Amino acid sequence: MRFPGRHVLVSIAVALLAVGGRAAAQSGGENRGDIPLLIKALSDSDAVVREHAAEALGELGPEAEQAILPLIRLLSDGDPFVNGKAAGALSRIGQRSVPGLVRALMDGETNVRWCAAIALGKMGTSAREAVPVLAGALRDTDDNVRWSAAVALGGMGTLAGEAIPALIRCLHDRDEDVRRGADMALDAVDPGRRSRTPDWRVAVAAIDSLAPALMSELHVPGVSIAVIHQRAVVWSWEYGIADVTRRTPVTRATLFEAASMTKPVFAYTVMKLAEQGRIDLDRPLTEYLNDRPFPDQPSRSLITARMVLTHTGGFPNWRKGGEERDGPLPVINRPGSRFNYSGEGIFYLQRAVEKITGEPIALFAKRTLFDPIGLVQTSYVWTRAVDSVLAAGHASDGTFLMKTRYTHANAAYTLYTTPREYAAFLVEVLKTDRSAPYSLSAESVRAMLTRYVAVDARAPIGRPAAARGMDVFWGLGWSINSTEGGDIIHHGGSNGSGFRCFSQFSPARGTGIVIMTNGVRGDDLWARLIASVGDI
Repeated sequence: MRFPGRHVLVSIAVALLAVGGRAAAQSGGENRGDIPLLIKALSDSDAVVREHAAEALGELGPEAEQAILPLIRLLSDGDPFVNGKAAGALSRIGQRSVPGLVRALMDGETNVRWCAAIALGKMGTSAREAVPVLAGALRDTDDNVRWSAAVALGGMGTLAGEAIPALIRCLHDRDEDVRRGADMALDAVDPGRRSRTPDWRVAVAAIDSLAPALMSELHVPGVSIAVIHQRAVVWSWEYGIADVTRRTPVTRATLFEAASMTKPVFAYTVMKLAEQGRIDLDRPLTEYLNDRPFPDQPSRSLITARMVLTHTGGFPNWRKGGEERDGPLPVINRPGSRFNYSGEGIFYLQRAVEKITGEPIALFAKRTLFDPIGLVQTSYVWTRAVDSVLAAGHASDGTFLMKTRYTHANAAYTLYTTPREYAAFLVEVLKTDRSAPYSLSAESVRAMLTRYVAVDARAPIGRPAAARGMDVFWGLGWSINSTEGGDIIHHGGSNGSGFRCFSQFSPARGTGIVIMTNGVRGDDLWARLIASVGDI
């Protein structure tokens, strides 16, 4: 036996748990004398003994005040179950544990700080004197500490009002769970935030402050952003370097790869053709293409434009070896049966559109959409003019990756554009006057932004307050997040050349934002900006 009286101690702990620690302690004081034994058991060599003893002390509540320091020492125990019981016991002892837990929250050992934050979180408003230290813990180097501190502050509600600035800073934390925790905490600490109309100027100031810091942290050389308010582009700004080998700065004229944000632009073109009766969204595309699939796949004759635009056509994202050699392209799901994001589907539809129009998509889009709405730099393909202002893509460490030359248009990913011009395209979708001959009708826009397919496999974009995403759907070319404040339409872009981009807009509010980056870690950058500003 490694500890004299070990079985006796376990029996005491189990007995207290069985009958309820507080009741046992108050029944003539018979078991109150067992507290010193339980405290002694906290240092037993057997984790089961330590765990039972901590839990039993917690059942005694404030009666076990003398166990506070030994329980706090147990927060550094190597067994996580022991940690959990110790944190729970300290929370049940109550307010008298708070000073010790505040000191533990500043301990040099990460696990101690984490467990202290958990304990304080379990106490709710009883731990209100810990608010300043918990707010400071939102800057902790450990994600778990920051997350637990945010949750603890949320549990105190409006009593944690002084922590609001620190919680707002956490909305752009590098960890998604911490961002989510801060957002939920702010709902409790500042309950009126959801009913307040966001001020785009405040959001722009936050972006202007955050973007350079995130670029440095994530090694993203260049970023360009445009903001839409009241269905017009009201602000744009450029940061950093377009090409690290030449040290050329990002300017308003710098072109980025829109990557998969090419798809919604193409979808607009398809919807215009449908409006003109030149393509039927529900007619099999094989009827336009006279397609001879390789290998033979009868199910391909079921694929329609509507299926392709909602990513239910059944194709993979990309065939093995890519689309360039026109190798075998399998249908991997029954068309119309399920969501499966597919660049191949968009490329397949592009071929049908080119057959219908008799023009390459690059020329047709320029003539019917880009030129009419003033997208003077935007192009589906590389040209010398494009090359003169084109940014290079960069690796995760910020080093040069490549500068592309897409000489063949692919409606899934080859669009070259600027954030300001892409934002002008979003304004075209948002505008209330649909009378221009190149514009879609209001009915077609509504159809494009209708929820067609629920997408359970994708999480909504992380946004704060009333813009917090609830469910994900896909429309005709666009991803849709349902939110308390109405649907937010969005699409991201990620090319292997090193570009990461994002765009979103609110049809109800007439707001939007476009973020383009030339670094592999740009997806983290835009996600953290959006997590901070939400529906701008």
